[in-house]
Amino acid sequence: MKKSILYVATSDIHIATFHLPYIKWLSEQGYAVDLAVEIRNPEIQFENVRKVYNIQFPRAIFNANLYSSYKELKSIIDLGNYKLVHCHTPVPSLLTRLASRAARKLGTTVLYTAHGFHFYKGAPFMRWAIYYTAEKWLSKFTDGIITINAEDFNYVKSWGACDSYYIKGIGVDSQRFIQVDQIEKNNLRDELGYNQHDFILLYIAEFIDRKNHKFIIEALPNLVRKIPNLKLLLAGKGVLVDQIKNQVTELKLDEFVDFLGFRKDVHRFSLISDIGVSASKHEGLGLGLAEQMMCGVPIVATMDRGHKEMVISGENGYLFEQGNHDEFVKHVLELYQNAEKRNTFSINAIKSSQQFDIKNSLASMVNIYNKYLD
Repeated sequence: MKKSILYVATSDIHIATFHLPYIKWLSEQGYAVDLAVEIRNPEIQFENVRKVYNIQFPRAIFNANLYSSYKELKSIIDLGNYKLVHCHTPVPSLLTRLASRAARKLGTTVLYTAHGFHFYKGAPFMRWAIYYTAEKWLSKFTDGIITINAEDFNYVKSWGACDSYYIKGIGVDSQRFIQVDQIEKNNLRDELGYNQHDFILLYIAEFIDRKNHKFIIEALPNLVRKIPNLKLLLAGKGVLVDQIKNQVTELKLDEFVDFLGFRKDVHRFSLISDIGVSASKHEGLGLGLAEQMMCGVPIVATMDRGHKEMVISGENGYLFEQGNHDEFVKHVLELYQNAEKRNTFSINAIKSSQQFDIKNSLASMVNIYNKYLD
């Protein structure tokens, strides 16, 4: 019997961030787990992993280097005699399913976790023309597709080419996130350089176009006129960070915006925040918001397939239409002016976030794995 499994994803960082609990479980069941990823951080050391293959994965599906990546991946799969190949992220998953066709004929199972399709309701036509067509076609070379929101699940189910699964995200370790009382919150604010009168908005996101930081900054002048004690904290790094910093300076908003960079202790900033915000154009789920909700932070976020899985508008936060500055400002002001509502939303956020706990996601994945590994 084959006792080895291959995980494929864009980078070692992706695996380290999201998949270690699943790899640990597989290892505990006696399976040797290999990784095929692009090494971006050589300092990352993986426990419960037999071997790590370093493959350069282009970020776009129209790239001259795709074929060499495909050949390298196909060689690994053909020689690996894997019981199961589990792929993640769009381009690696495209290559994996094509490279696994021969192995599937010999009994290898191929699973794909879609962390949010690149097509979605309201997406530009070209995304549908390219990504929808590609994903539907590739489903024929897949044994099971795992989705993390209802919209994506319904697409896969309608194709009927493979097994379809829907789980509530890939999981957050809720034990890492706590709630604090007002005294502890004020002490932590003082430690981090903020005072008890600051009204703090927190956005945890990579600085890329999809996360749409520009929208938040454009809405800020209207907000600071009505909330003079406003602080916007932006946690993350990315290719657009300098562009957003320039935008902040041009609008003379530097005193209201703090760029935190990449923080391993970002949960501490969740604990001192009044509202978590997101202007993302599309999300598979958005675990950054789930982490904030576990800390008791109400959310104001764009109406999006992933956010709709988490935010019940009027109960634990608010959803606003894409591109609607007035609606965004309105919801932030409403929570600023109504401390009682903020407190109610905070309690509801903690309760509703528990569905995204890693123990629930892991239990769902164990059921899926057992179906194929048995």
